Amino acid sequence: MEQKAMIIGEETVRKYLTPENVIKCVENTWRWYGEGKVVMPNKITTDMSAQGVAGWFNSMPAYIAPMKCAGLKLVGGYDNNKALGLPYIKATVVLTDPETGILRAVISGDRINDLRTGAQPAIMSKLLASKTDIVTIIGTGLQGYMSLLCMSKMIRMKEIRVCDISEEAKDRFIGRFPDAPFKFVKCKTNEEGCRGSDIIITVTNANANLVEEPWVKKGALVMTMGSFRETSFDVVRKADKIAVDQIGQSLHRGNLKELAEMGEITADSFDIVIPDVLAGKMPARTNPDDRIYAQIIGTGMLDVAVGGMLLDMIKEAGETVTTVDMTK
Repeated sequence: MEQKAMIIGEETVRKYLTPENVIKCVENTWRWYGEGKVVMPNKITTDMSAQGVAGWFNSMPAYIAPMKCAGLKLVGGYDNNKALGLPYIKATVVLTDPETGILRAVISGDRINDLRTGAQPAIMSKLLASKTDIVTIIGTGLQGYMSLLCMSKMIRMKEIRVCDISEEAKDRFIGRFPDAPFKFVKCKTNEEGCRGSDIIITVTNANANLVEEPWVKKGALVMTMGSFRETSFDVVRKADKIAVDQIGQSLHRGNLKELAEMGEITADSFDIVIPDVLAGKMPARTNPDDRIYAQIIGTGMLDVAVGGMLLDMIKEAGETVTTVDMTK
């Protein structure tokens, strides 16, 4: 039996993937998960710092039945990459034949990771925001850029408030949107950015109270995407509704981890589970005045699904890519 695996680099990935087709893929995959058509164990983190390696990586497997697609995302953060001219986050997607285990493809996962990361707050904003006029972004790195790029495809925004510890980073971020249909406001403090904002999104590597509860207005949506704590505990405690993209991992990672360890957050604390919303099992926002806190933890099924979509697009286009005979 033939055992040829495709090797797909960033140039090919960028050729086929767009914010629009990735958003659609993420939305479909979330819905399938809500319908029970996806198998996805919780991600496993390998932290190498105890052995003197300044880095970590997550192993994130999944099987998406409607696509007949199985695979694994490997993604990590590497402290020394900046000095090497590389992004802090590096990702690879590995796809296998679900019936035989034969390797189908090894795909550069950086663009996949960035686009699917940006697609998540875009979809959540569409489902959960009461208003979308004023959006505050705390953290102006690549994932902050991708988040706003994808959000611009899904919702109408009038003002983008930009918060970052670096003035140069703010300027670079704004410069990436030269023809934006919304105005940018550089904020001196996070409080200035948050007060009166309709949507607040944190996309950082911080472990700090970047958002305080008194800064969050009635009806606002607060979304956190970092690996650690990005808001004060009261932002969660005093929210009218708590939303997540996946229950199991949300108790062990990100902004909710410490509250879960203290016993204040359990699986029963989540009012809105996005895959269940898309599957028609529960409503999203029901009251325009509710303050909704949403944690986006990120799941490997999204990268596996996008990788599977990419393979289908390449085959449909008839493009020849590098292959390796795994029997030799």
